[in-house]
Amino acid sequence: AHSQGAVITWLAARRLTREEMRRIEVICFGGAATLTTSEFPFARCINYYAINDPILNVVPSAVKALKSGFSFGDGMQQEIVFLTSRTGDPVTDHGLLNPTYLEAIFWEGRRYQSIYLSPFGRVADSAFVAPLVSTGIFVSKFCKFSYETTKHLVV
Repeated sequence: AHSQGAVITWLAARRLTREEMRRIEVICFGGAATLTTSEFPFARCINYYAINDPILNVVPSAVKALKSGFSFGDGMQQEIVFLTSRTGDPVTDHGLLNPTYLEAIFWEGRRYQSIYLSPFGRVADSAFVAPLVSTGIFVSKFCKFSYETTKHLVV
């Protein structure tokens, strides 16, 4: 979920049973709400925030985590991850397909593949997708394209 999508996910979670939640992993990027397993028993919750994302101004739990250096012990320190800005611009850093969050999306994609991709899928991925990504050309061009496209839409 991204931005407002985290609030929508939070509202939807209130309608789920505990058993349903245990089968769902929630990943939020720049969410306007922080979802945690202490509040909802999801299989996994992770909330990514760019440290200069303006959305942090309206998410008290994320601000608390950032200011405390994770010194509180309610378990959220594993569920909130702060990312260093890749653009230096708070407005563009909030965009889902900008370099800051895009890097975390790639991490999560690799995690998903390592857990859920079949052995045949791994072979196909290593033969066709990995060479594109490993060169950095695909990733850097996609990041630049996403950044430029979003920048023109925002500005």
